[in-house]
Amino acid sequence: MSTAVLQNTTKNTTVVLALIMAMLVWGSSWISGKIIADMAPAEITVFYRIALATISMAPILFLMHKSRLHKLTFSRQALFWSIPAGLLMAAYNQFFFLGLHDGLPGKGGMLVTTTNPIFTIILSTLILRSTLSNTQLIGCILGVVGGLFMIEIWLFDVAQILASGNAYFLLASLTWAFLTLISKQGTKFSDFLTFSTLMYFWAMLLSYLFAYDLSPISNIANYSSTYWYHMLYLSIIVVSIATSIFFFATQQLGPSRSSSFIFIVPVTAMGMSIWYFDEHLSLTMSCGVLLALSAVYLLNKPTKLKS
Repeated sequence: MSTAVLQNTTKNTTVVLALIMAMLVWGSSWISGKIIADMAPAEITVFYRIALATISMAPILFLMHKSRLHKLTFSRQALFWSIPAGLLMAAYNQFFFLGLHDGLPGKGGMLVTTTNPIFTIILSTLILRSTLSNTQLIGCILGVVGGLFMIEIWLFDVAQILASGNAYFLLASLTWAFLTLISKQGTKFSDFLTFSTLMYFWAMLLSYLFAYDLSPISNIANYSSTYWYHMLYLSIIVVSIATSIFFFATQQLGPSRSSSFIFIVPVTAMGMSIWYFDEHLSLTMSCGVLLALSAVYLLNKPTKLKS
């Protein structure tokens, strides 16, 4: 094996490990999201979350620049791509928290993480002209079936499944798929940290417009310390760090492969819910976990996805 190939393999392994850690963080954030979903209107929560994430990116950029751990780059094209990315980021958060209010109770948000990789792969096929191998097609099917097993979809009646709130989850999933593809283009013209900061900035402005009538600035003191504790975790750890890692992985691995790791999120969310909320792990949910993890493996088998 040549030195270049060995270095590339090592780099990809590092990116994959970082991406897995980011997915674990996303999954653990499910608890915080469930706790604060009813403490404030969705518009307020989304604005606070993205605003704190944007502000927290400043010291991260400063540290990277001063320590020379990461080279910051920027161009006009990056600014151009960051605007639609920011709009999609704001829309995704709005849809997700509206879904938490009105969608399937408890496990409904897993619809996002179950369908998102599928939407991303479909869009990659249509827009980027990618092709799926039979193995990856099986992986997609296993991921969807595993997600349905984990939420035990058969326990909900038709009215709950067709509730308008669940449409928010599907819209959130589709929005994130488009965001993944756009971030792939944007990070061609900027490093992932600078691009993420620009994206969060535009998302913050749009989110403020949604929350304007609720006076988010003057009402900051109206929310409890519990709300702000979870909000800081959701914004700084989940968005500023974990989400930025996801966009970096998208730059390095491609949108389809990076999105496939999202199947790890409902697995982690389920484990955290069992630990924190003392929920019961059934046999069918365990089967769903195994199917989801199998989907991640099959979707990442090397040299199968061709452009």
